Formats: sequence, C-alpha cells, structure tokens
Amino acid sequence: MSSLAEAGPLAGAATVGCLRRFADDPAVEAWRPRPGKICLRARTQAQWEQVLEEPHACAGEGVLAIPPRRRSERGPVLEKLQAMATDLEPAPSSAVAPTGSVTYALNPEAPMSSGKTLAQIGHAAVLAADALPAWADAGCPAVVVAPSLPDFAALSASSLCVGRVADAGLTEVAPGTVTVVAVRNP
Repeated sequence: MSSLAEAGPLAGAATVGCLRRFADDPAVEAWRPRPGKICLRARTQAQWEQVLEEPHACAGEGVLAIPPRRRSERGPVLEKLQAMATDLEPAPSSAVAPTGSVTYALNPEAPMSSGKTLAQIGHAAVLAADALPAWADAGCPAVVVAPSLPDFAALSASSLCVGRVADAGLTEVAPGTVTVVAVRNP
C-alpha cells in the first residue's frame, strides 16, 4: 500500500467493521464518548501473523482494526509494533466518487503524518456509519481527497457532510482542528 487514496478507505472500513463486530464489548461503548485511535505497523510477516491472532476486523489486505483497549492492556504483540511513520503518497485533490460512497476530504490547513491521517479517516468513517447505516452495510465504499482550502470549506459546509472530525489536539494538530470531513455521494 503506497498511497492515502488506497489506505484511507481501507482504514475507514476496518474501523467501522471492528466497531460493528465488537459492538457488544463494553470497551467499545466506553470508547465512543472520547474515541482515540493509533495507527501501528507490523514490520515483518511474523509480526503481522501475530497481530492477526488478536481479535480484529480486516479490510482488504494489510489493514485491520483492533477493538479499543487501554494502553496497559495491549499485550506484548501490540507493544512491539511501532507507530506508522511511513510516508504514503498524498491523496489527489479530486477523485471520481461512485454513487453511494463517501468522500473523506482532508483539511489542507492541517498537515498530518500518514498514520495520523489514517486514524482521522477512521474517526470520519465512524461518524459516516452512524449517519448512513446502509453505507456501512455496503462495506463503507469511499474515496480520499486533499482538496484546496475553498473546496474543503465548501465540502464541510455542504448539506451532504455527514461527519466532521475535530481533533482533541493531543499529538499533531491544535485542539478543535477539523482534520477530515465525510461527505455523502448521492
């Protein structure tokens, strides 16, 4: 996987799939009021195979989401993983969005690492799934774009916007910064 355009939709679908698969887990409900995500990467095939033994939901090849847990409950497999530091190719400024999909638009005034961007797309996907259950049932089809500032503002203000991710500001961006918006494609 080499681009945000490819990894973003998979991260969103894996996040929604995980929340749906583990909906009865008390940790999921406890997580919802103050969600946090981290994007980790397995460096070797052996690490990946160990991660696959954890409870998870997959989307495509190489992307999965694990149910929420406290940092102290991660266990040795997840503790060995590193935060994703790989730079993925940037998302295009526009993309053909299929009918019934969602567009994740990245805020051009909030530059983020690839890992942070994928985590923020995961947040946007959860918001979109809450607003559009049929979209989630269809597997969360989506595209990722990095629009110009005027285009981002228009998408954010659109009546088709189904989610705005305002970051808590604990890592890369200031508190309250809108990092990603999810826009329904009719």
